[in-house]
Amino acid sequence: MRQTCKRWALLASALALALAAPARAETVTVALWSSAPGELAAFDRAAAAFTRSTGIAVQKQVIEDKYMDVLKSRFAGHKPPDVFYLDAFEAPLLIASGALEPLDAQLDNPADFYPQFLSAFKGADGKLYGIPKDYSTLALYLNPDLLRQAGMRPEQVPTDFGALMRFARKLQSRLPAGVAAMIIEKDLARHLSAMEAYGQPIVTASGNASFAHNPGAYQYLNELVTGHAAHYLFSPKDDLGADWPGAAFGTGKAAMMMEGNWIQASLKHDYAGVPFLTRPMPTVNGRPQTMAFVVGYAVAREARNKRAGFQFARFMTGQGLHLWLSGAGFLPARRSAEGAMGLAADPAMRPHVEGAAYATVWSRGDALPIMNFNFGSQFLAAFNGTKPLAAALEKAEAVSNREIERQR
Repeated sequence: MRQTCKRWALLASALALALAAPARAETVTVALWSSAPGELAAFDRAAAAFTRSTGIAVQKQVIEDKYMDVLKSRFAGHKPPDVFYLDAFEAPLLIASGALEPLDAQLDNPADFYPQFLSAFKGADGKLYGIPKDYSTLALYLNPDLLRQAGMRPEQVPTDFGALMRFARKLQSRLPAGVAAMIIEKDLARHLSAMEAYGQPIVTASGNASFAHNPGAYQYLNELVTGHAAHYLFSPKDDLGADWPGAAFGTGKAAMMMEGNWIQASLKHDYAGVPFLTRPMPTVNGRPQTMAFVVGYAVAREARNKRAGFQFARFMTGQGLHLWLSGAGFLPARRSAEGAMGLAADPAMRPHVEGAAYATVWSRGDALPIMNFNFGSQFLAAFNGTKPLAAALEKAEAVSNREIERQR
C-alpha cells in the first residue's frame, strides 16, 4: 500500500510539473534567398506582425548561395522548409515533381492578381501551387544629360525597337569616347518577350525548343548582334568593365539601358548624381512587350507544420504584403496593393507598373532551364562575333532538344 501511494504521489508531482511548464511555441520555418539588408529587415517586420497576429513564431532560413540547389537537397533529404520563396522560372519543375501543396484554398480574391502571374504557378492539373507576392519588369532607362550633350532630347528616343537601334547608332557617333549609346544583357530572360512578339513561341506545344526555325526571333537577335559588331550596343561587363548594368549606367558610361525596377534603389542612393528617366520597353513588331520576373510563396508537401505554412503564405501575400514591400523595393503582385502604394503616380516607376498588364512571365515549363543554359552559351558566341547567329541558334536548339528528350 505504501509503495502504491508513493507511485501515485510521484505521478501527481510529474503531472503538476508538466502542467506548470510553458507550452512550446508553435513555429513555421520559412526559406528565403539572401538579399539586400532592406529587404531582410522588411521581411522581419512582416514576420513579427504575423507572429503577433497568430502566435506562431517564424524561423527564418536565409540561403546565402545556390538557393535552388540547397532547397532541392532539403527536399531530397525529406527535410524541406514549411514555406519558401519560389521563382516562377523554377516553379514548373517542382510542381511536376509533386513536392508542393495546392494553395487554391489559401488564395483570396484571384481577380486582384495579374492572371499571367497566377498561371505561372499552376500545374497541369489546373491547381495553384504558389501565391505570387512580388514582381519586377523591364523598362528603358535614359540618361538625359548624356542625350543633351549629344544634341538630342529624351522625347526623340524612338518607341519602336528597330528605330531605337538606328537612333543608338546615330547617338554613338556623338558621345564622348568610352561612353556607350546603349548597354545590353545577353541572357534569354531579357529577350524572351521580344523574340515571341512575332507570334511564334520559342517553346513548342510539345515542350521542345524552337530557336533556329523562328524568323522573328532571328530578326530581333540579329539587331543585337549587328549593334554589338558596329559598336553602339555594349555588354556592361565584357566591354565596359562594370560588374553589373547599374554600375555602368550609374558612372555615366551609358546613355541608355533596358533594366528592371530593382536598379532604382542603387541609382537613387549609390549614384545619386546621375539623372535617369524611364520609358516603356520598345515595341517589337508593333507590339508592346516586357518581361516579368515573379516570385511567390509555396508550401512543401512534406512540411512539418503545413497548417502554419498555409497561414504564413496567406498572410504574407495578403494583409502583411504592404509591410514587406515597404522596404523590399519590389512591385506587389496584387493590384490593390499597387494602387494603395501609388506606384503608377511615380514617373520613374510608372513604365514598370503599366508593363505588368502585358508582360511575359519568365516561365515556360520545366524544360526552360535547359533552353536558357544552351541559348546563353550559344548566343554569347554570336554576340561576340565568334559564331554566325544562325549556326548558334541551330546549336542551341539541337542541344536543348537532345537534353529534353533524355529527361522524358
